[in-house]
Amino acid sequence: MKITNTKTLFKKMKISKKILSRQQKKQLKIEGYTLFKSIPFMRRNVKLMQSITRRLIKEEGLKGGWEGKEKYYKKGKHFEKGTNRLGNLINKHEIFSRLILIPEILSAAHEVVGSNIKISGLNLRNPLRNSGRQRIHMDWKPRKKRNERFAGVVCFVFLDHADKTNGPLRLIPRTHKKLGWPEEYVDVMKKQKKEKIMNVKAGTIIVANLNLWHAGSENISGKQRKMIMINIKNRKLPQLINYKKYLNSKVKKNLNDFQKYLLAVRKDDPTQKADSIGF
Repeated sequence: MKITNTKTLFKKMKISKKILSRQQKKQLKIEGYTLFKSIPFMRRNVKLMQSITRRLIKEEGLKGGWEGKEKYYKKGKHFEKGTNRLGNLINKHEIFSRLILIPEILSAAHEVVGSNIKISGLNLRNPLRNSGRQRIHMDWKPRKKRNERFAGVVCFVFLDHADKTNGPLRLIPRTHKKLGWPEEYVDVMKKQKKEKIMNVKAGTIIVANLNLWHAGSENISGKQRKMIMINIKNRKLPQLINYKKYLNSKVKKNLNDFQKYLLAVRKDDPTQKADSIGF
């Protein structure tokens, strides 16, 4: 049976409708995010991903994160000042193509999107000492109408412990329901009264609505706080990186049918014109 939609994918992967609890579904809907503390894949592989990403950060240096956006790169220019960044991780080690198959992630994404899904991007961010504080933002365009469907989710995969000293993620629950940009409501450079500091252990995964307001904090201690961000969207929307173009032929060949569907790299998947969408 060919995988023609996400329903078929879930059937072939044996992803049960019960994999998300009623409470997790409710939290996604009302709060705009949910949390997974101890997924087996993460328990088995978090140390390996720590090691691989440390090596990649050292090897790539300032060039890290620029895949798909090469036209903006200049020698010595940081992708994001004060951070280590890595892009196109699927192309760099097979562990990352396995990461996108975690059933809980896929089920949570489908719960939010309510339609066929695909992987839009998989990148890493690590704030450095005395850096990393971000403005309040969301990872997609704002909705214009309250009955407009949500575009997708961003999955925050923590490779290191995160606490108040090393640049934890800040979330503002329920803001995914607001129409328009955060700037229309608050001063995005200031701390928000309702923001929630996510102090979590390595291996934790937070799945958040793309429209949920969030931001990174300043890393005071300088301790590593590597976090992978998996962007999953409605299948009709463009990818953050054009995987058909940016995955090499050997990587594509080694992908299984599930991964090929999710990355939209099959011959009959529409070919995206742009190298990258979003910055």
